[in-house]
Amino acid sequence: MKENNYIDIHDITDDLRIGLFYILKCYGLGFSECSWGEWRFIQIKDGEDGPPLHFAEIIEREINMEEYSKLYSDFMNGKLPSVTKREVRSRGEKTDLGYGWLSPTGDFIESPFGSHEESAEGICERNGWCEEFFNWRDKKEGDLCLFRDFLAEVKGYCLIHNPAGVGGYLVTQVKPLTKQQREFLYGYFMDKGDRYMAEQYWNDQIA
Repeated sequence: MKENNYIDIHDITDDLRIGLFYILKCYGLGFSECSWGEWRFIQIKDGEDGPPLHFAEIIEREINMEEYSKLYSDFMNGKLPSVTKREVRSRGEKTDLGYGWLSPTGDFIESPFGSHEESAEGICERNGWCEEFFNWRDKKEGDLCLFRDFLAEVKGYCLIHNPAGVGGYLVTQVKPLTKQQREFLYGYFMDKGDRYMAEQYWNDQIA
């Protein structure tokens, strides 16, 4: 924070969570969880809706001594803020799903890293879409078109993947997500304890 106005999500430990809780309370601050591609980070803000702040701007603020005294008393009595990970939402479904294809009706087909084209071809074969795929490809006039392109552009599938292969999950689609896809993605990310990603699809549902 001394050199920037964000904290990388990978740097956040339980001790840091506790420290951030105290700082937010004592200085009357808010925070937001943000993303840029696969990069996730936390920004400390002026209140809930204000601009992001740097370290120097934070320490210039006055401490709320009433809040500080209460928190200090709690701390001395062994009462710490909860930093347990978000609970996995129980849906009676497998909660360790990896990458894969998600159909417009909300059916998920797992597809490990590096196998998405092979899986896309398998989906087309099982659904009897191969002839339709070849006809569609022929109309593209020489463009390199794969089964995965057909699933996304024609059949409305979305892909949960990570091209960089360094952890995390991306959702890629061409057509707008269906209600069933948004509901699945909300549950998918909630089951992984990733409320930030889950809420992107919840907000879509209530928009």
